[in-house]
Amino acid sequence: MLISIFLLLKHFRMQSRINELTSDLARLEGRSEVYPPPRPQQPAVVDTHFISSGSSELSPELEQRLRQLLAEGNKIKAIKELREAMHLSLKDAKDYVDAMDQR
Repeated sequence: MLISIFLLLKHFRMQSRINELTSDLARLEGRSEVYPPPRPQQPAVVDTHFISSGSSELSPELEQRLRQLLAEGNKIKAIKELREAMHLSLKDAKDYVDAMDQR
């Protein structure tokens, strides 16, 4: 009797864990049955005076602003402003700001 109760408890724990893993896998595959699908991101509002027209290079104003933020120790804010102005990924913006900080 004790063994059957123990096995039954083990079964329920394993079934619970399988359900957790299934929902995690579904969420990671983007076909969530449990979680709602991610909402599409709204396009960022761009501060156009920071971007050189038709170019992927920084405008002098944006570069100056980023250098000012770096000098103040606001590296995260500099990355955020660069991402918003240039529509960069987090990694690309971080790499760019890190390179600026090294110069």
